[in-house]
Amino acid sequence: MNAAPASKPFRPGIWVPIVTPFSHGEIDHGAAANLVRGLCRSGVHGLVACGTTGEGPALSAYEKARFLDTVFTAAAGDLPIVLALEGSNTAKMIAERREIGQWPVTGHLLPAPAYVRPSEEGLHRHFMTIAEACDTPVMLYDIPARTGVTLRTEFIAKLAASGCFPAIKACGLSARRLKDLIDIPGLSVFCGDDAWSLSALKLGVEGVVGASANVVPEAFVALYEAVRHDRGGASEAIWSHLLPLTELLFDEPNPAPVKAALALRGVLEDGLRLPLTPCSQGLRERLQVQLSLGLADADAHLHLPDKSYK
Repeated sequence: MNAAPASKPFRPGIWVPIVTPFSHGEIDHGAAANLVRGLCRSGVHGLVACGTTGEGPALSAYEKARFLDTVFTAAAGDLPIVLALEGSNTAKMIAERREIGQWPVTGHLLPAPAYVRPSEEGLHRHFMTIAEACDTPVMLYDIPARTGVTLRTEFIAKLAASGCFPAIKACGLSARRLKDLIDIPGLSVFCGDDAWSLSALKLGVEGVVGASANVVPEAFVALYEAVRHDRGGASEAIWSHLLPLTELLFDEPNPAPVKAALALRGVLEDGLRLPLTPCSQGLRERLQVQLSLGLADADAHLHLPDKSYK
């Protein structure tokens, strides 16, 4: 793995927002460690813990601290780790971050506060207050579908100019939107829409933060490398295998399909915390077919061995 330049605290490449395995309603730390070790072997470039895919809103500060202990121990220094923060109460978020403890995270992933829809001045003060309290680089998370707030390009540029926000995970994408973000000085842009991964990489984003990479990490790494080295035919071939699975993994609310796919691979139990529920039996059956066909084709034709979790 190639380290990012010192000016880019968030390494370019494939970042995995890891799921949080549960067994009988409690965090399954053994399964979590196995997941992290498999991702380290796969060649991905970084991990995000306790985000939306990791059911962060359903975890207590104590659980997040214990989960981070497991993640850092299993990663053994092989990968940078980002801690996701979420909430609509600035002071409460800072207090919870202090309760979690001073883990040596590379930075934080921070979306706009959901539901309350503050003014842009309120957003600016919210972001800056948390960034200053955390004293680590922050990757902005622009996801209007979940927060009800779209961060304007000019507003993102203002945050980037502060030096506290050197990267963004962007969702709800269009080619124009991506190009505008890529043009912001000092901002590393990461694609947050899995189905946009190939298009976004070709447009020039620095990487992908994708839930689907929990399931097929080697294939996402191969896609990134193919685009990076301008192997157009290879990237299209890889994507032809990845896209059908990626679409299935978002056919029902994330991370239920991702957990179902990982359960089918024997990585973890298919458990979520309410209000999330396991995916439907019909989708599980389609995932089973896609996993068996897609991974077999990848193994045979693209030299992407399904080895990470073995």
